[in-house]
Amino acid sequence: MKAPPLLFSYSSLEHYLDALSPDLRQEYEQRIGALVQLELPPVVSLRCLATLIGYSSKFLGAIVKNQEHYYRTFIIPKGNKRRTIHAPKVALKVIQKWFGHHLAEQLEFHDSVYGFVRGRSSVNAAQVHCGARWIYSVDIKDFFPSTSLDKVYHSLVEIGIPGGGADLVARLCCYRSNLAQGSPASPILSNLVFRHADEELSEIAVNNGLRHTRYADDIVFSGTEDLPETVKEEIKQVVISRGWQLSDKKEYFAQQPNRLKVHGLLVHGERARLTKGYRNRIRAYKHLLAAGKITDEDIFRVKGHLNYAKSVEEIEGQ
Repeated sequence: MKAPPLLFSYSSLEHYLDALSPDLRQEYEQRIGALVQLELPPVVSLRCLATLIGYSSKFLGAIVKNQEHYYRTFIIPKGNKRRTIHAPKVALKVIQKWFGHHLAEQLEFHDSVYGFVRGRSSVNAAQVHCGARWIYSVDIKDFFPSTSLDKVYHSLVEIGIPGGGADLVARLCCYRSNLAQGSPASPILSNLVFRHADEELSEIAVNNGLRHTRYADDIVFSGTEDLPETVKEEIKQVVISRGWQLSDKKEYFAQQPNRLKVHGLLVHGERARLTKGYRNRIRAYKHLLAAGKITDEDIFRVKGHLNYAKSVEEIEGQ
């Protein structure tokens, strides 16, 4: 699903403003114009948003008040565990996709952030840590579900979205007062909310001469000297002070001569590279694909693995 343009079906700001009732235009024209000038979604009120996207105010209000009716809930396996997904239905997904897309287009995030940022990937994040002597990584526990509506609201206000519009966006993009695991807006909103923590984590890295990246909920530090004794506690305090928790089960530390891994890639060397086991898996997939033995049900998953392996190999060959 492609995101609608900034003004949906309106060809210009004036065209959109003309579609508003006189009282709405008089009250919100200045704020709408300011957001459009910043190329941010012009969300200022429920009635204005309804006009913009072609929904009735009554229907849009129903989405805000009765969220349960506009999500599908299902469970998918993730390793040895299961993850609960709350996926918005089409009417709501259109709004979330539109908002998330245009927010991602205009906002800039810290250089250490590699998840949900155009032109950056987990492979790029792993490459940052190549040549390190040790790797230390932690995982934010339930990142999206523990990112509250209140945090989203305040972060939107900080970038210039008016209070009424910020509250509306937060309510349309959150499920049960937290970011939904399954919403197309959750990735960019999580980056927005976490940006101050990213700055503080980067400060820890700079002060200790370390490298630092974050890919979604995975925070990684590395260095060429010994790991400073205080760094682990400093990282933990930054995350906790900002209202999140770390997963005790996903803390990872490794140092040479043991192999070092970041996002599943080996980084003890000049280039990030696939593990031997994954390379064998890719060879098997290529053989099965050439022999026509991959089912239609599995073809997209297999091609996804092949494309990922190719992206890693391209970095290796540079």
